[in-house]
Amino acid sequence: MNFSENLRLAWSCVKSNKMRSILTMLGIIIGISAVITISTIGSSLRDTIQKTFSDLTGTNQLAIYWYNPEYGIDSDALFTFDDIEEFQKAFDGMVSTAFFLTPSLGSTTTYEENGKKANIDIVGSVQSYALANNVDVLMGRDINLKDNKDKRKVCMVSDHFVKYALGGMKNPIGKRLEITTSDGQVISVYIIGVYKHKQSQLINMGQAGTKEEDNATDLIVPIQLVWDTKNIPSYEQGSFILYFMNEPGVDMDLLKENTKAYVRRTMSKRVDPKSSVRLESLEEQLKAINTVLNVITVAISIIAAISLIVGGIGVMNIMLVSVVERTKEIGIRKALGAKNKVIEMQFLVEAVLICAIGGILGILLGLANGILISVIVKQIVQSHETLSMLTVSVSPPIMAIIVSFLFSSLVGVVFGLYPARRAARLSPIDALRYE
Repeated sequence: MNFSENLRLAWSCVKSNKMRSILTMLGIIIGISAVITISTIGSSLRDTIQKTFSDLTGTNQLAIYWYNPEYGIDSDALFTFDDIEEFQKAFDGMVSTAFFLTPSLGSTTTYEENGKKANIDIVGSVQSYALANNVDVLMGRDINLKDNKDKRKVCMVSDHFVKYALGGMKNPIGKRLEITTSDGQVISVYIIGVYKHKQSQLINMGQAGTKEEDNATDLIVPIQLVWDTKNIPSYEQGSFILYFMNEPGVDMDLLKENTKAYVRRTMSKRVDPKSSVRLESLEEQLKAINTVLNVITVAISIIAAISLIVGGIGVMNIMLVSVVERTKEIGIRKALGAKNKVIEMQFLVEAVLICAIGGILGILLGLANGILISVIVKQIVQSHETLSMLTVSVSPPIMAIIVSFLFSSLVGVVFGLYPARRAARLSPIDALRYE
């Protein structure tokens, strides 16, 4: 008796006892669907974090700083404009840009002109704001290092600002803006560029439920203007952390080693001898987050998979009942020359078939649950302004699906083996006499 005949016979037995077969599969279905649901949610959460960071800043940002074991980041190790220039020259072709974290000039303020207004956050930039924040420059140009060194009073605004504060002016380049900051200071700047804001730039925990025109966007000025307006002394003008972005295709390990070696060589005389250079990348941070999520997902999935043991016991129980019900059939087959291995394979195939069908149904139910939950979350996120920065991704886990199916079949083998062997070891004489 070949495998196809065993499979056909097993299928006919499953069909002839539909309700019993479904109830037997129930434990497998619940266990597999729970695993797939959790895996789908975990995988979707992982991809959501990855895509959100990619949309906001890209994943090729690195940060380098001096760290002192006694008090943390070394505040004496300031990176300056000159350091940025020299750094970019040294790593030309490997680094696309270098910059400091953009500081804010006070809290959100309102710019008004001719009855029109827009809320803005005035932030300082060394250079490459658009590149660092993954936004497009629609018109003009970005703030650059020369704007800072020459102390130019210029700015880059969002298309949102142009629409609501300037009435949708077609070409605002060169327009003079007189802005009163949140702490009462007045600064005059000229527009040199317009960038396209992304929804993420409208995220502010205090903006939930506000109208679109009331949301605040960044108005970018040279960081030097922020320092001068705040009266920051020259010896404090700089940053403890230097951020930079690698060019595509660059060997990251080599870049990291060369960068640390360069910073040690050029700045060691300015810092505490106990301080050491540290370098972190956004990609590594994302990997760490993904590792934590993977561990949590696997741990919860294992807990959920415990129900498969209950399902397997149910399969074994039903298969033992089936052996008792078909004792005379087994006796007849043995009397006609069927070997023990043939009988054993017949019942084993039936157990595996029940578990495999339960596994497939569990996978489909789990995918439906995971996708439904992810879609609901996506709708909630998109309708909520404070969460709309998230790029929600629904990602069914292919590997988890394959493993779940194989595991459900393995449950059939493990828990079907004992009933199959019991059937195979029945004495043909006793089996034929069984009523």
